Amino acid sequence: MMLAADIGGPIDFSPERRFPGARHGVLLEGANLLIVGTRTGPNIGLNDVSAVARPYGMDLLLARFSGPVVKYDIYRCRDDQWFTGYQRAWFEDRYWFCPPDEVDQPFILAHRRGLQFSSHAPCPDARRFEAGLSLAAQTSTQWQEAA
Repeated sequence: MMLAADIGGPIDFSPERRFPGARHGVLLEGANLLIVGTRTGPNIGLNDVSAVARPYGMDLLLARFSGPVVKYDIYRCRDDQWFTGYQRAWFEDRYWFCPPDEVDQPFILAHRRGLQFSSHAPCPDARRFEAGLSLAAQTSTQWQEAA
């Protein structure tokens, strides 16, 4: 998956051999992050997917290709909590996952060592934010076409 390569680090393309239920996903081993994709709508299957990651202490990134814009749901295992409806943005050579405007949720940086949660936006203004979303959308479209 292009998303795993974009985040970086060692990738296990067959995590189901070690982690039953992780079929159709990829694992970023250094980040302890399972990445899966689906064409289902918002909030469908969250409990089923988190049940795969929870026993192994893995965080989870669920990419949803059900609409014109890819949305991401992120599961933080240690808190047993979902963050839903995120968009991916590119800032300062890194991918960030940004919450929907109307909710008070953290911004999430994805990198090869794991997920970092921040209460502060990764960009100083709305214009740079829109530019970051646009840059990330270009690779999301390529990935969606490949899925």
